[in-house]
Amino acid sequence: MSAPQHVFELYIKATPERLWQAITDPAMTPVYYFGSLIESDFQVGSPLRYKQADGSVDIDGEVLEVDPPRKLVHSFSTRWEANDDPPTTVTWEITPMGSETCLLAVTHGGFTSENATFESVKGGWPIILSGLKTLVETGEKLKIETPQAAEANA
Repeated sequence: MSAPQHVFELYIKATPERLWQAITDPAMTPVYYFGSLIESDFQVGSPLRYKQADGSVDIDGEVLEVDPPRKLVHSFSTRWEANDDPPTTVTWEITPMGSETCLLAVTHGGFTSENATFESVKGGWPIILSGLKTLVETGEKLKIETPQAAEANA
């Protein structure tokens, strides 16, 4: 049996350079990545962190492979919750699909089992990637209203 992983593919109306910028620019990541600013020089072997504005670290990692504006691979260890799960790997792959559209494939793998990290991130990735697509295509933040909030506002 193969190791569990999360795989997402979506088409985004953007150039590879614009999409790469949104993935790697700390001025842009807080808009779609739960408020986290990405921090790295994006050199192989360098640290990569997602941090909140107060300095608290959400994700700790290391750049494993980088090929701007096509591919970024980094390790991933959660810091927003305590667990003993080993680091996993996130691969961002950007494939041009014409002059104005890219296919973004994000694979979060390296899980030893369907452990706490696997469960914790599975609901976050669709929100992050939907927010990224919205930001790149419209320049705006994705606003998600839960059914409970809609009822409270009715």
